[in-house]
Amino acid sequence: MYKILRMVFAIIAAVLVASCIFVALYVSMLAFWCVIGGALLSFALSMFFKYLQEEKESKEKQTASPAAEEESKPDQEEDKQK
Repeated sequence: MYKILRMVFAIIAAVLVASCIFVALYVSMLAFWCVIGGALLSFALSMFFKYLQEEKESKEKQTASPAAEEESKPDQEEDKQK
């Protein structure tokens, strides 16, 4: 979920940055600053979702590690007996 949101906001930020020059030339400087503000906000949200995704993945690895160790223990015991 966070990965999709991260990509969406990164694309929005890129489009806004690309369009800011045209907005400044054809509309006004106020609109330019609004577009730049929106691009910065979108970029910040993209980085926030990246942080949340990394936190979620680290928690999943921590919870999966004990379960994976328990599953491998019977295999190790069988190898020792052989």
